[in-house]
Amino acid sequence: MQAYDSWEPALNQLMQKFGAAEACWFSSVRKDGRAHLAPIWHVLHEGRIYVVTQRNSVRAANIRHHAAVSLALADTSNALIVEGTAQPTPAMREQLRPLFQEKYGWDIRTDPTYDDVIAVTPTKVIAWGNHGNGRWHL
Repeated sequence: MQAYDSWEPALNQLMQKFGAAEACWFSSVRKDGRAHLAPIWHVLHEGRIYVVTQRNSVRAANIRHHAAVSLALADTSNALIVEGTAQPTPAMREQLRPLFQEKYGWDIRTDPTYDDVIAVTPTKVIAWGNHGNGRWHL
């Protein structure tokens, strides 16, 4: 994973940790305002977090109505939370394919069930515990 040029070193290090994590919790908002939270695999690429999901999933439907999302690692004592905006990015599928293949051994091109690519553009990062304490507004 490469550093993202516009991030300061401490933030870059945190985002690299986030990108390297096995999975994250992805929180989105349903059309009726109820929250939806579910774990998902992810990769970090050029300053964005990408997930691949099913187009008919709750997550995919939610971001088409409300783009604000939160992603977090599972360790509550050592929190690393990313807030941002999500959007479908199907054109990124081929570019992301080697990243998902390397990280998970998963070829997203040949998996017809997972047919939606979502990009999350971080707007805020919050950390505490062994990640240090801080908030970054991007």
